Amino acid sequence: MLRFLDAGESHGPGLCAVLEGLPANFSISREKIDEELARRQKGYGRGERMKLEKDQVEIISGLSEGKTTGAPVTILIRNRDHDNWKNKDPKDTFVSVPRPGHADLTGEFKYGTGNLRNSIERSSARETAIRTAVGAICRQILEELGIRIRSKVQTLYGINDSFCDLFDDGLYEKIEKSPMRVLRNEEAFMSLVDSAKRQGDSLGGWVYASVEGVMRGLGSFMHYDRRLDASLAGAVMSIQGVKEVSIGNPFLNFTGYTYHDGILYEDGALIRASNHAGGIEGGISNGENIDVYCYMKPIPSILLKLPSVDLKEKKNTDSRYERSDVTAVVPLTIVLENVLAFELLKEVLETFSRDNKEELTAAIRIREKRLGVLNE
Repeated sequence: MLRFLDAGESHGPGLCAVLEGLPANFSISREKIDEELARRQKGYGRGERMKLEKDQVEIISGLSEGKTTGAPVTILIRNRDHDNWKNKDPKDTFVSVPRPGHADLTGEFKYGTGNLRNSIERSSARETAIRTAVGAICRQILEELGIRIRSKVQTLYGINDSFCDLFDDGLYEKIEKSPMRVLRNEEAFMSLVDSAKRQGDSLGGWVYASVEGVMRGLGSFMHYDRRLDASLAGAVMSIQGVKEVSIGNPFLNFTGYTYHDGILYEDGALIRASNHAGGIEGGISNGENIDVYCYMKPIPSILLKLPSVDLKEKKNTDSRYERSDVTAVVPLTIVLENVLAFELLKEVLETFSRDNKEELTAAIRIREKRLGVLNE
């Protein structure tokens, strides 16, 4: 079983993870992991911390001559901002006023440490850096298996961007170059971010990711917790700030007749007339692109004052502000890609369960050969 455990705090020495269950003999490039970390740090509306951090991964174990060995892979990302925090007086980092919308107060309900700083440090979206690194390892293996993942920003506070085929290389090149990761409405999106920044406010929106090349038959309807859409949705909902997830386009209205994807036999192959189901039916992948949409709420840490309470003094007060982004929908697209990469590789290994590249690819070929009979 593929699994990982990550650790670290927002302003601690660093973030680390142990990724266990990778098959042996797959080539892994540290530079490609760093490229994903750099993509995550880009985007219009990011805060000041991105000017401080330059995330790079250190691989401590699990690779030999650039290839997986079957052993756990240990990775580390150091926090540069830690140098600015390590000598601070504890009185200067103590927090007793929770920010509405963050985990400050609920963390105190749960753990009761008496200092909200402890909740802030671990619940921070800084943790998405190490999850991105884990996913970046997994997506390199997926790419060797013919599976690609791409994404874009779809909406921002009511402004919509065009829908498009993310695997049209010409269109996707424009998205990759856009500071808002949109296809056509870049200036309108950036103007909206500028306006929110002037007002001391924040913005949320929808992002979209599509996965091409997923083999048929991943997941299961035999038990509720083995459904592919359930595992993907749960993983995406675990990303900080995400409040809604949809498999397939959530913005269109259908009847049963117009929604369901007709099955056709053409040129010796089974094909689908559409992909409104987002590539999953009955909890199992059907061979179409897997399309995942998710909504990120506006970032709760804003300059505008919200009502809160000083827990130490036991009196009403204004909420506090902590350095933050105006919007994080752009980095969310990158985090989403890499979270999906981990979950999909986990499903591949659950289905085919092999310990090295050669046996894994052979098992996949056997499945595809069997399914190919349906096309004859």
